Amino acid sequence: MILKEIEMQGFKSFPEKTTLKFGSGITAVVGPNGSGKSNISDAVRWVLGEQSSKSLRGSKMEDVIFDGTKVRKAHGYASVTLKLDNTDRSIESVDEDEIAVTRRFYRSGESEYKINGKTVRLRDINELFMDTGLGRDGYSIIGQGRIAEIVSSKSSDRRDIFEEAAGISRYRSRKEESERKLARTEENLLRINDKIDELELQVEPLRRQSETAKKYLILRDELRVREISVWMASLDRLRSQAEAVNNDYENAKRELDEAHRSLEALYASSGNISERMHEKDMEAEKARERLSATEGRAADCDARAAELRANIKSSSESVERMKADISEAETRVREIGNQIGENKARIAELTKALSELSE
Repeated sequence: MILKEIEMQGFKSFPEKTTLKFGSGITAVVGPNGSGKSNISDAVRWVLGEQSSKSLRGSKMEDVIFDGTKVRKAHGYASVTLKLDNTDRSIESVDEDEIAVTRRFYRSGESEYKINGKTVRLRDINELFMDTGLGRDGYSIIGQGRIAEIVSSKSSDRRDIFEEAAGISRYRSRKEESERKLARTEENLLRINDKIDELELQVEPLRRQSETAKKYLILRDELRVREISVWMASLDRLRSQAEAVNNDYENAKRELDEAHRSLEALYASSGNISERMHEKDMEAEKARERLSATEGRAADCDARAAELRANIKSSSESVERMKADISEAETRVREIGNQIGENKARIAELTKALSELSE
């Protein structure tokens, strides 16, 4: 695997698109202090996934973007592309003769990573160069003081470099990732157990509510039957009374008609007989009194009939209200039953998930 070229644009002291090609053998970069020699190695380190701005000789990651001068305006992003020769298939995961790794960073804080033009994650780039020595923590880039730092560092730090050189850092990374996944799975398992305990606490109150609702429905139906029976009996009694009053009213009306007819007959047959007229007047007076009494009774009957109609209307409204209450209670029972079914299904799902996670 050979470094072919590096392309920089907007990175530190390279505002314009700059391409450096590396031929065979050793390539040396020579120049006075402050000419940007170290920026080339920073670009290589940065495109390989370096996340520490301190390692790139800056205070924040935005410092890698060209900040402008008096005669040039600042750039909005920094972009570096590193091209490697992979004809020997040193990186087996990429079956191509050339590998181009690109990193682009915007002032808004957004980053882009690409391998051969395809957008990838930073993790994909780290895994691509793992065990090759080209990783951001690898030994392929040795800066000033790095040798002394390696020699004087702890054995555990030197071990990381040896593992990278031996080609086992990939497996160590996978092991650490598996351990993190196992820890997350255990945490999820604990949360699922807590959720199951919480649902089990909710099931018993819902069961009691369901039993209470069933008892309420039974008692409500009994009350409805008894109230309807009472109202029907009252309606029958009032109907009988109304019929009796109507019969009395009809009889009184017929008697009045007969009295009128008799009076007319007497007036026609005994125009000159004062006594009979007086008797008939008396009879007429009595008939009028009976008529007045009958009309009073008829008015009472009308009032009682109006009262009966009002009672019947009130009874109908009560029956409708009872029907609405029955419908609402039945809806509530169905909702409670649905909640119980959903909770049972949720408990079954959680139990199944717990069993799968345990396996």
